Amino acid sequence: MHLPQIIIDLAVILAVAGVVSIIFQRIRQPLVLGYIVAGFLVGPHTPPFSFVSDLPNIQVWAEIGVVFLMFSLGLEFSFRRLLRVGVSAGVTATLQVGLMGIGGAVIARLLGWTPIESLFFGAMTSISSTTIIIKALDELRLKSRRFAEMILGILIVEDLYAILILVGFSTALSGKEFSGLVLLQAAGKLFLIVGAWFFAGYMVVPRLIRQISRLGTDETLLIMSTALCLGLVVFAAHFDYSIALGAFIMGSILAESSESHRIEELIKPLRDIFGAVFFVSVGMMLNPSDLWNFKGTILLTTAFVIVGNMLINSAGALLTGQTLRTAVQVGMGLGQIGEFSFIIVGLGLSLGVVSRDLYSVAVATSLLTAFTTPYMIKRSHSVAIALENRMPPGLASFLNRYMLYWEQIGREQERRAVFYRALIRWFLNALVVTIVTIICAEALLPLVQDKLPWPELAGWSAALLLTAPFIWAMFTSFSRLQPGQTHEKNARFSRYNATVFFSRLITIAWLGILSLEFFSAEYAALVTFVALAVFSFLFYRRLEDSYHWFEEKFLKTFEKEEPAARNVDIANNLAPWDAHLVRLKVHPNAEIAGRTLQDIQLRNKYGVSVVAVRRGRDEIVAPMPEFMLFPQDELFVLGTDEQIEQCRPMIDKADPAQDFSRPNFELRSYAVGVDSPFARKSIRNARIRDDFHAMVVGIQRGEQRIISPDSDLQLNEGDIIWLVGSTERLDQLDRTLKT
Repeated sequence: MHLPQIIIDLAVILAVAGVVSIIFQRIRQPLVLGYIVAGFLVGPHTPPFSFVSDLPNIQVWAEIGVVFLMFSLGLEFSFRRLLRVGVSAGVTATLQVGLMGIGGAVIARLLGWTPIESLFFGAMTSISSTTIIIKALDELRLKSRRFAEMILGILIVEDLYAILILVGFSTALSGKEFSGLVLLQAAGKLFLIVGAWFFAGYMVVPRLIRQISRLGTDETLLIMSTALCLGLVVFAAHFDYSIALGAFIMGSILAESSESHRIEELIKPLRDIFGAVFFVSVGMMLNPSDLWNFKGTILLTTAFVIVGNMLINSAGALLTGQTLRTAVQVGMGLGQIGEFSFIIVGLGLSLGVVSRDLYSVAVATSLLTAFTTPYMIKRSHSVAIALENRMPPGLASFLNRYMLYWEQIGREQERRAVFYRALIRWFLNALVVTIVTIICAEALLPLVQDKLPWPELAGWSAALLLTAPFIWAMFTSFSRLQPGQTHEKNARFSRYNATVFFSRLITIAWLGILSLEFFSAEYAALVTFVALAVFSFLFYRRLEDSYHWFEEKFLKTFEKEEPAARNVDIANNLAPWDAHLVRLKVHPNAEIAGRTLQDIQLRNKYGVSVVAVRRGRDEIVAPMPEFMLFPQDELFVLGTDEQIEQCRPMIDKADPAQDFSRPNFELRSYAVGVDSPFARKSIRNARIRDDFHAMVVGIQRGEQRIISPDSDLQLNEGDIIWLVGSTERLDQLDRTLKT
């Protein structure tokens, strides 16, 4: 029987990866490095011959690995966490992409690359590797650290920039007109499409998963979750976007469902297997001859990527109010390039504007920086402490005042939270109106083009009817504010009035722009004003009720975040300096399992506070000291990184004082003789359970067999009794019966 080559190749890859991973575990090195070494050993460029021959199919499996890695990341992701570091992550990512791109292009020109190759070189060096960083943080058990949250936010923003770079390069080099307007249109398209995915996903997916969890098994839940992930991956590829982006978005949508933690546990084996194949495939791309031929360029590029990212990201984090410790850890954690760099250079290869040499440099640099990343992350904390200790007092005082300034800005933003909620409501409704209008223009209008006398009016009317409640919400989003909230209640033309006026003016202008999808400019404004006037006069109350019904249904998606998760966000927003909140699950054999908060004294011993406890679907906020902790409880613990790491072994690890290598109980049989202390006594009066902590589970009386006998049954001479108990106590019973 013919065996497909892909099965043989996978057997070789996983076998070598398994052996190398065992070695790397023994020498306490990150597994991701072991996988890359395994890929180098079995790759086509390593003598004496290639162990793997079906390289195209291996690359397909590697892409599946990226999908599951990003899907798993999305399941652990919270957009509330992204919003918490949003400004800092956005500014830092923008600085990194911009400055690293410019610096890389300049270095490439100095090395003799062509102008176009220099642009690709700069773009290649400006995007850090999401998969390598996530894997390193996971293995080092640092994903719950404060700096890791910011790194994740930066990586998400960078991935969006990478998509814009790909769109811009493909547009500019494919003969199309390229300008800032084209790039702006691409950004707008990306915003609309991704926004549509999120909106539709939040409306449908959490409810669907909730129903599946009630009716199906773990197998059904796993299959459905994987199908949703791959479905959005297909949509992303259809729109020429990254499959990693599609997988991450579906993961983040499923993260809002009540079964997110259950899905996360089910998907972990798939992530580990396919993720290993991905990192092995990265190592297979390494050609030793390329390393030697371009050793100078590779070393210079590697140094530029590590040092440049470290300095730029640290500076960006400091500029946006992060502490020096967090800033240094962020900078040292982002010093690599990865999958998007391959994609960007691969685009240049497919368009014929870059040489194969640039791709070799990209692969080699990615591999070298992948090796250094775990060590940089591991050493970042000690480096940050050393810098803090050696910092001049004046500079330390300045940084503290600067950080306090940003905290003050944050408190002012909290006071303006009502305005921001209104602004978000306006944008979300504008997004719905835009998406529905474009769908009607692109899909509905061609269907009625030759069937109705005024097809444009029909398509426009359909879009207006479908979006009417959301248009009403756009008009009234800011009018829900109270004039007193602007602190200008007595002003003749207050900030409140100005906000409401300009929001309605922008709404009308945006509706007019959308009408251009159906009409020419001279008719678009007219029909917009007429329609708004008619609808506002005739259907005001009905539109209000319709929108409130829809908003209530939408917000029910996030019901599971109340009250504990909401309390988590509040605690994190109020947490000073490097303190933040981490979710830890109580191990079944943890030291704290079965004990009260007062007994374990986490605050007195380690300085951390248990803010909330999640037990199944129940959430206990601010638990009392006499609250008892059970296995599988999820604790929301507030403290600094160092404090949390000190108390973590008590919570999510087995108690090392106990030996669970083998069961400490067993089944034994005993004959009840004439002189037996159990003879002619009932099971209860024989006190087997009381004196020896053993249970009578069966009695053989002649040919009769009694399973789970009643405690009132009398034991007779000649009975064979079967007991289950601890080995130690049964040994004690043996000694008692012999004496």
